[in-house]
Amino acid sequence: MNLPIGLRGRLVALGLLLIPVILVIEFILMPLIERYAALNGDIVELEQDIARYQILLAELPSLRSNIEQLDASNPLAPYLLEGDNQALAAASLQRRLQQSATRLGVRVISLRVQPPRRVGPLERIAVEARLQSSLDALHDLLLDIEAGMPTTFVDNMSISVRAARGRVDASSYLDVGFTTYGLRSPGTPQAAGTGHG
Repeated sequence: MNLPIGLRGRLVALGLLLIPVILVIEFILMPLIERYAALNGDIVELEQDIARYQILLAELPSLRSNIEQLDASNPLAPYLLEGDNQALAAASLQRRLQQSATRLGVRVISLRVQPPRRVGPLERIAVEARLQSSLDALHDLLLDIEAGMPTTFVDNMSISVRAARGRVDASSYLDVGFTTYGLRSPGTPQAAGTGHG
């Protein structure tokens, strides 16, 4: 093969020399530079992550201390039923209902403890009540149950009217049935609460 001579030959020779250089730049150096830039960006991002994690690690003792204080103080205690076990919590709920009913002039016919059941991390302690009451006394009793501490609720209420001498008037009374319930923390005794009154 004969190469051209003169200016044209020099240009061909220069072209033959530049082709490998261009190929090296295009297929070797450019990917390496791009890879280096990507790795450099990853390094910067990792350094930022490390800085964030170091801040979180520095806060860890304080966070653990806060968790221990929260566990020790048990902020839910005033809202939960008292009692070291389910039976004591149910007895506390029965006693509270009986005391409120007596104070308000409501006659308690029967109180029956329902089996406890789990509600998330807590236990639902419930008492089924049958009462006789005037409308005003029933109103006051329901307010007393739901507004006091620890927090209790009324559910499944049924009311029927017992008329005196076949007429519904001021001497009539109500037969009332409902379930009252509260929550307790299983496995941990509750501190003495504020009571209800």
